[in-house]
Amino acid sequence: MASHFLLGFVDILREALKIFHKNGKLMASFTLLTLSVHSLLFLFDIFSMKPLLSKWITDQSLVLFARPNTPKYANLLVAAHKDIRILVGTEWIFLVISSFISFFFSSATILASATTHSGKNFSLKDLFSTAASSFKRPFLTLLYLTLFGVGYIFLALVLLPLPLAMSFQSPFALKVFLILLSVSAAALYDYLAVVWTLALAVSVLEESYGIEALGKAAKIVKGMEMHGFLVNLVMTILSFIILLGFKFLKFKDFAAVEVIIGLLILNSLWLVKMFGLMAYTVLYYQCKKTHGEEVELQGDLEYSKIPNFQFIPESIP
Repeated sequence: MASHFLLGFVDILREALKIFHKNGKLMASFTLLTLSVHSLLFLFDIFSMKPLLSKWITDQSLVLFARPNTPKYANLLVAAHKDIRILVGTEWIFLVISSFISFFFSSATILASATTHSGKNFSLKDLFSTAASSFKRPFLTLLYLTLFGVGYIFLALVLLPLPLAMSFQSPFALKVFLILLSVSAAALYDYLAVVWTLALAVSVLEESYGIEALGKAAKIVKGMEMHGFLVNLVMTILSFIILLGFKFLKFKDFAAVEVIIGLLILNSLWLVKMFGLMAYTVLYYQCKKTHGEEVELQGDLEYSKIPNFQFIPESIP
């Protein structure tokens, strides 16, 4: 039983890797474009924030050397507060735009994986056109997933553990408790995210969204939850290894080197994320097959349906 389960999980990863070979031109172009867009966003954020941050640091330095209770001190203090508001506001606007673009590419990754896995030949233009036309469904599903995710984090890391953490007298015992809590919360999140991520795939590939997509995902994944959990676990471990690996590498403290390292980390994490979404697309197909549902192509999107059966009317003798 255990060997069968592991073979099923390995098969998901193997099929996800095969997606790159089935339509190498599309997947290579799409991957390169995805990494390029996110790299440009990263560079734009750094070089646009640098002048604002430098001005704020300069104003803060001038405040330290100005005499209190003078008009010059008051003006510098107002300017420093204005700078920090502009800095924070600009960063929030960039974060919203970056998150929107990242989610669009995540939806496009699922669509590219699905069309490639099913053998349908898509061009890069067709892929983005289809992803844009169907973007509303996964975006509405994302709103529900965000609420669930925020609620889980608040419940698991703030509301429930806070009273327990206050009862520890030893700093060492408190540290051990927080580590165990973080690991347990991350593992449980990976398990809950199976239905959540599969609901996103359902929203991209079917005519459903929101609670309906979550319900369909929970229905079709029954019996294969642990496959999705292992996919999430592997992606989490890979991401952790990437971050930890770059942290322990010793580099000279140059701004250019730090930017390059940041780009390497960003692109590595995005490759892991894309592979995880490809694996979930394969899992979606396997869940459909397990429940006796076919996945058919209609136009530019894929949808699934229960196979039709012919019924004999009772009126016929």
